[in-house]
Amino acid sequence: MNKNRKRILIPVIGVSLFVLVVCIRMLWDGNAEDKKKGIEYLKRLEAKDVEAIERDVKEIREEARVKAMEEGELPVWAQFNDYVIFGDSRTVGFSFHEFLDGQRIMADGGLTIEDIPTYLDKMKTLNPAHLFLCTGLNDVSIGFWPAPEEYVAAYDETVTMLMKELPDTHIYINSIFPAQDPAFEQSSLWRNIPDYNQAVMNWCKEKGYTYIDNTEVFEAHKDLYDEDGIHFQKEFYEYWAINMLAEVEM
Repeated sequence: MNKNRKRILIPVIGVSLFVLVVCIRMLWDGNAEDKKKGIEYLKRLEAKDVEAIERDVKEIREEARVKAMEEGELPVWAQFNDYVIFGDSRTVGFSFHEFLDGQRIMADGGLTIEDIPTYLDKMKTLNPAHLFLCTGLNDVSIGFWPAPEEYVAAYDETVTMLMKELPDTHIYINSIFPAQDPAFEQSSLWRNIPDYNQAVMNWCKEKGYTYIDNTEVFEAHKDLYDEDGIHFQKEFYEYWAINMLAEVEM
């Protein structure tokens, strides 16, 4: 996967200073337990290489940003910058509720990965730094890909095409939110969504693609589904957005 063109690479000295500041704050401002953790962390750093330290710093920064958004200290929707979100009727909610710019939400009821080429020209015009793919609901029920492996093969061709056409764009692949009763009366195939998610996750790991696992969002907020067991209430979208942003390097 190509790196985000707007990603700020952290120099070694910057990483070191950031970690040092974190540890100093723990030692200076913290209680006895915090100071103990700070000392232990500094000792562990001695045995780590720069790459490992960068991963730790990235994790610390991401956790802090997510916590700030969850607690309302950081406005969620303002964190979306230079992006496009493609998806189906669920994704429409981002623009329908006026959370995000409708020009950057390329979504409609019934869309699948087969429809991505139709929107390619619009995507190329915007040339976003971040492209979030939020498909799957219709992909599973439409019957074009009756086995998860077939779906992954088609998805791989699509992502390969996108990487070629949008070389400066970082692509994020959302897991499919499960359906709930009474949705299965409309399509029993939606019961297979977990199998498709597992196949997509394995494929992303193999290819090094960024996979956004929405399992915890579903488990924590399944009460915010509409009565149809398919679509989401307005309040749901902020939780989904925070989970997507957690994967974006600022």
